[in-house]
Amino acid sequence: MVLSQPRGASANVTILIYLSLFLLLLVFFIVLNTHSTPRDYRVRAVLGSVGRSFAGQPGATGGTESAPGRGSPAAIALAGLKRLGELFETDLAIVKVDHVGNGRLMVVSMATEDLFQGGSAFILPERIGLLDRLSREIGEHGGVRFDMDFLIAVGGEAAGKGPIGDPVARAAALARALIADRAPAGAISVGLEPGRTGTVRFLFSTRFPGEPRDSAAGGSRAVP
Repeated sequence: MVLSQPRGASANVTILIYLSLFLLLLVFFIVLNTHSTPRDYRVRAVLGSVGRSFAGQPGATGGTESAPGRGSPAAIALAGLKRLGELFETDLAIVKVDHVGNGRLMVVSMATEDLFQGGSAFILPERIGLLDRLSREIGEHGGVRFDMDFLIAVGGEAAGKGPIGDPVARAAALARALIADRAPAGAISVGLEPGRTGTVRFLFSTRFPGEPRDSAAGGSRAVP
């Protein structure tokens, strides 16, 4: 005589199988989460992208700050330079930001190693988010033009012979990265300057409507 298994027992076995499968999946995802490494620069890049997408929506700024494109040219220029400075201060705690030229020029100084990988011309992955946000701020906003000069300090060594690699290749790599991220090429200038090897400077200058690029009234655009 063959003894048949009760229907209730068969149902219980099926439930146990499914429960075991779900527990295995849960353990798998817990292990993945435990061994994962958070990438702060990716989080900042995503938040920056979301912020830009909703910047034009009513109430997006909480009504505490004028939206870009509103107000006098001087106010727009001052607010734009303030945003640029905050980008660096948020991403790099050790960066030096100076506002000069009656609010028409801002200078950001930093170490080369905080921007490029080792002695190469490759930009650090954690700086990609910063460049992404910079590319959105460079150009024209509300009739005011924001130009950027990127200058690498070099001592007496020949290009490519110093301890920090080829400064020309590095300057070109940064310009290509910004332009590839849709920054206007006409607003970007790169070059070399005498100084302490291992340092770079970002110079952000503003031009009001009708001012030529190199006019004295247009502020203090650097000449590499």
